[in-house]
Amino acid sequence: MARRAAGTTGGRGTTTVRGARRPELRLPPLTPYEDGGGLEPDGDYDALDFRETDLTGQDGAGARFMDCALTGCALDEASLPRARLLDTVLTGVRGVGTNLAEATLRDVELLDARLGGTQLHGAVLERVLIR
Repeated sequence: MARRAAGTTGGRGTTTVRGARRPELRLPPLTPYEDGGGLEPDGDYDALDFRETDLTGQDGAGARFMDCALTGCALDEASLPRARLLDTVLTGVRGVGTNLAEATLRDVELLDARLGGTQLHGAVLERVLIR
């Protein structure tokens, strides 16, 4: 079993390891996302419900998704480098070639997803649950 050091040293040169924590997500009441032209680079998306939204090929570089739900969305070739997904739930999303390079995913649940060829190099994942 691989373990990651938590940074504190116990007695006799041992390292104390903290157990993994499951994200505790409680989304606020969400507003349905209205696709008025698609995602915008550096856009802010707060407390939105993206339901069955086709985000294929859209450019959301540097966008921030906070307290959002993406359900059944298409993410094929979506460009989301440096995006921030915070306190967000993705359920049943699908995508090939989704670009999440250098993105930050913090307190995220990814459930029943079908993703292939997703770019995650340089990404930071903290408290991400994948089921």
